Amino acid sequence: MSEKVGFFEEKPNVKSSMRLMSFLSLLAAMGMGVLTLYSEGSADGLMITFGFLLGAFAPKTVQKFAEQKVNG
Repeated sequence: MSEKVGFFEEKPNVKSSMRLMSFLSLLAAMGMGVLTLYSEGSADGLMITFGFLLGAFAPKTVQKFAEQKVNG
């Protein structure tokens, strides 16, 4: 019987700080997006929101490709 792997785990009982940081960055992007919408949609807020979105998705993607190159 295989153990269940949680949302913030790489393997059973192995926590993933990369997934946690990406999730927190996604939440920050959503928060900044809402603030930007309610504060007349300034260009600075839009850039910060996209920065958080980039921080949410890019590191995990880079890690995936880097691990494939090393392992394969």
